[in-house]
Amino acid sequence: MTLFGIKLTFELVVLAIFALTLLIQLFYFLFFFIRLTFFKNKTNETSYPPVTVVIAARNEESNLVLNLPKIFEQDYPEFQVVVVNDRSWDETGDVLRAFQSRYDNLHVVNIQDSENYAHGKKLAVTLGIKGAKHENLLFTDADCCPASDQWIKKMAISFQKKSLILGYSPYRKQKGILNKLIRFDAVNIGVQYLSFALAGIPYMGVGRNMSYRKDLFFSVGGFRSHYHVASGDDDLFVNEVGKNSEVNVMFEPESQMVSKPEESFAKWLTQKRRHFTTAKHYKGSHKIFLSLYPGSLLLFVLTLAMLLFTKLWLIALIGFGFRVLIQLLILNKPMRVLGGKDLVFLTPFIELVFLILNPIIYFSNFIIKPTRWS
Repeated sequence: MTLFGIKLTFELVVLAIFALTLLIQLFYFLFFFIRLTFFKNKTNETSYPPVTVVIAARNEESNLVLNLPKIFEQDYPEFQVVVVNDRSWDETGDVLRAFQSRYDNLHVVNIQDSENYAHGKKLAVTLGIKGAKHENLLFTDADCCPASDQWIKKMAISFQKKSLILGYSPYRKQKGILNKLIRFDAVNIGVQYLSFALAGIPYMGVGRNMSYRKDLFFSVGGFRSHYHVASGDDDLFVNEVGKNSEVNVMFEPESQMVSKPEESFAKWLTQKRRHFTTAKHYKGSHKIFLSLYPGSLLLFVLTLAMLLFTKLWLIALIGFGFRVLIQLLILNKPMRVLGGKDLVFLTPFIELVFLILNPIIYFSNFIIKPTRWS
């Protein structure tokens, strides 16, 4: 078979696919991800508006005891903390009452259990927003700890100019392969949603660290359009309002909320499966952009493997080496800032693990239904 006078062989067809996927990969690095490498937040405010920190908690007594004091110790002139005690059956209520006796800026919203009505986290977050006395809202979870006493100040610094601020929440570094996988996954997702936001395509945020105003929440009826989806109080909300909002990102170390990682592979898989159930509700254009990157990487790896057994093996190795070089140059700084300093040079290897793991997790949702907010 010939095309434009060129005889097409199997090797040339594979090489063409290899080259195309390499170009797609380079496009993501040099158009999207590079934005994080050179990003500098130019906001320089000297006055800070009142802020309400909203936390939805269910059976979080130990996490609240550990992390809530760090919230109250924030270096910020005026802020309120709203904790929604969502049907807890442990000592969460007692812990919160003890905190209320110490901090007059703590407001507790209690949701009683009901045999006739079941709900997810979105109701708890909604009641927390309604219970907030300030217009500017900052969200996190009970198992998260601020990386510094400047967390609120950093995350609220853009409120006067931006209506939606996407923060970042790394997982605590621990020993073991599972911890490396969890932290790499968080860094990888962070690089994508933060760089896409900087490119004018905000598609998700993490509820462990994000800010927006009350009026933005009520302008779309809160979570009404996706209330039927078990999760998505963060990413589906951003997916809905992001394009019509003024969006800023904040990911420097002092602005981060450090999360407690899952300690078992099974629990982490459950967490990942819930994420995939929300991702299918993203806008079509977002799903295309998010699928093209791993899809092209998979084809890139497969064609690379094929070419290594042909006379074009040297070209394949040069292409692979060039991609790895660009990847490390572009992602070195963002990964270090996002808490993945020890993962930078492992990136080409760990991403291969996720090329296999992510499809397995995704298709497992068709067999086993993910659990709800618990």
